[in-house]
Amino acid sequence: MMKLPLSILTLNKKNITDFAAERNELLKSAKYEWVFFLDSDEKITAKSWLEIKKIIEENKYDLVSVKREDYFHGQKISHGEAGQMRLIRMGKKDKIAWERPVHEKVTESKSLQVLKSQIILQHYAHKNIESFLEKIAKYARLEAEFRYQHKIKFSLFELLFFPVGKFIVNYFWRLGFLDGFRGIIYAGLMSLHSFLVRVYLYELEQKN
Repeated sequence: MMKLPLSILTLNKKNITDFAAERNELLKSAKYEWVFFLDSDEKITAKSWLEIKKIIEENKYDLVSVKREDYFHGQKISHGEAGQMRLIRMGKKDKIAWERPVHEKVTESKSLQVLKSQIILQHYAHKNIESFLEKIAKYARLEAEFRYQHKIKFSLFELLFFPVGKFIVNYFWRLGFLDGFRGIIYAGLMSLHSFLVRVYLYELEQKN
């Protein structure tokens, strides 16, 4: 890791129910103009530091998107939605603001200059299928609560077809089958997430 005028802000996602709020709170502790957000289960690859240094020195952009590589059972997931994941994680402190309590994202506008960089994050989120399932259930419930609060209604059509469609897209269209058993697990659990979001949303509507 190079010595750079860059604040590395690390978020431990355990027991958090509003990820955007936590990231915005972390931002207050940044000492430098440039910040980089990491989760506790992520790390920046060694070869990415030279590009980070160049971006800071050139000072042309407001926000920087990075590529995230998911690892499961010791191997990188190269296909499906996980294999194409890009996230805005770096930028100038006064240009970054996070929104959405789950599947949080940086607020973008046409006035902000965004660089699509070659910086790579390695993501080691799921030690086993059990922990993967726990996170799927947690994030699905948080997403359902967000939709309920924003008056997004349950749809039987979506419940019946969106999870199946998600599996087809991830496993076949995005070539998830090329990742072997890891590919089918990822495609299956992403489909399960889609299903659970809608089941939990229905449950919330019936309770209230």
